[in-house]
Amino acid sequence: MFPVNGFTCARGRADLRRNGVNRIESPMIEGREVSLEEALDYVSRIIMEVRKRDPSRIIHVDYDGNQGLLTWYYPARLWNALGASQTDYSICSAEGHAAIAAHYGTSFGALPSEFPRYGAAVFWGVPASVSFIHGWAALRKAHRVVIDVRMSDAAKKADESLIVRPGGDVFLAIGVIKELIKSGRVVGDVEGLEDLRRFVDGYGEAELSEYSGVGWDKVRWLAEYYSERRPLTLIGFALGRSVNGGDAIALISLIPALLGMERGFYYSNSMGWGIDFNYLRGMHASRPGRVVGMAEVGYEVEKGSFDLMFVWNANPLHSLPGADRIREAVEEGRLRLVVHDPHWSETAKLANVVLPAPTFLEKVDVIYSYWHEYLILSEPREKPIGIPETALVREVGRRVLGSHPLIEEDPMHAVDVAIRGTGVTLAELMERKVVPIRHRPNPRRPTVHPLPKPSPPPLDATLVFTSHPLYTNSQFKEIYGRPEPILYTHDVEGIVEVESKFGKVKVKAVKDVGTPSGVVWMHKSALIDLDGRPINSLIGPEKGRYGGTPLLNGVSVKIRRVE
Repeated sequence: MFPVNGFTCARGRADLRRNGVNRIESPMIEGREVSLEEALDYVSRIIMEVRKRDPSRIIHVDYDGNQGLLTWYYPARLWNALGASQTDYSICSAEGHAAIAAHYGTSFGALPSEFPRYGAAVFWGVPASVSFIHGWAALRKAHRVVIDVRMSDAAKKADESLIVRPGGDVFLAIGVIKELIKSGRVVGDVEGLEDLRRFVDGYGEAELSEYSGVGWDKVRWLAEYYSERRPLTLIGFALGRSVNGGDAIALISLIPALLGMERGFYYSNSMGWGIDFNYLRGMHASRPGRVVGMAEVGYEVEKGSFDLMFVWNANPLHSLPGADRIREAVEEGRLRLVVHDPHWSETAKLANVVLPAPTFLEKVDVIYSYWHEYLILSEPREKPIGIPETALVREVGRRVLGSHPLIEEDPMHAVDVAIRGTGVTLAELMERKVVPIRHRPNPRRPTVHPLPKPSPPPLDATLVFTSHPLYTNSQFKEIYGRPEPILYTHDVEGIVEVESKFGKVKVKAVKDVGTPSGVVWMHKSALIDLDGRPINSLIGPEKGRYGGTPLLNGVSVKIRRVE
């Protein structure tokens, strides 16, 4: 039954077991257990000290966690009221949302409940049998094509698969569009078709095959497949974290429009539900002192841009590029770190102050989804540990700001205001618990502009990351154990040093027959190397053209065998 399709993933099945493992049970200051009141007073004093000098020297780092409106968005009110710095929330899907919206005015595509209507599907940069299993299952009766940089599990299970060079997806898309135009198959009402024609004609077939890594016979086959089978195109978030990723997503999303298919793609509809995220964050009344790209936070810390970092709903030591710079700054006393977390994450273990948080099983929240079109009232089923995000920011806010309207507004009232655009009221949600979102944005006539500005794919060995079926990034190691740092390669085995221009790590290399020459890959859940260094020490501050997403995939590396 949609949206769960009758099953859950290994991570969902492990949530109940994980809930009681590796929990932060008491507040800690510099390794000393304290009362909650003492911890709140201490954190408030630090905030006031830094605020007197310059509030923008405080940065809060947070992300989606359980997709809760109260867990993720509402707490930012405190920091915006203070004028603190924030990230640009770019690390996951921002590049694709911005790239698609540049052409359609919205990134809203097909509804997942519509997937079973399609007889064919192209999973472009989506290892869906591992990372998007409900979408994979919803299209199980369709003829499935997978496009990836390696023979992933999904590529092996697909009816057809194409292997593309990292950074080469945009050139494959250019090739498909070139063939569609050349063969007279373009029938959609798209603005700027002549400009697009001139653009794709600027590339020769041999050049596009070289850059994409796909022979022209396969490019022609894919164009014919699109024209004849009219597949739903599912576009992966991983593309937006790659070289030329935004340009690739933009062009891929245009292929269905060129064929006259309305909403013939799916990326993520979360920006189209009509939820006013800015209201929840208090952006109608206050603004952050500074916005820092998530690609750049670690490097800004290295420069000494911040005195205090407050983290909730995130594990930046694992997720942010150059996080070794954050670790070094905290260890050397140049940065004070406060973490609010249910579990002893790597970032929590490093922190000067740790505050216990309840899990999603222990608090009330309103949940929306990247996947399905429902709002859900999440209610507690376990005894809570710690202080919820809403209570925490209100307690700290009253200490540092006194009475402030952003802090005093009841969190559930803020949610009620924020969801009005969905067509769902809070009263209805409280009564029914699960309510379909009624808002559907109307896309404008698609335009080909802005045209891509791709660069040739990297020539060096390229490191990419992929999902693991048992882990969500750094989560679930409490149940499944700490993942071993394994680098999968075409032809190297043993203990190796992997070096980029930003850092180096030591990992175990394993040969994989499905990995092409010039590509190496790791699971995103591999947190630290064999010497305890963050794997993301290899990642630099480069970011995407559209949404500023860090280029986590497509890092040029050199590999040297050391054992």
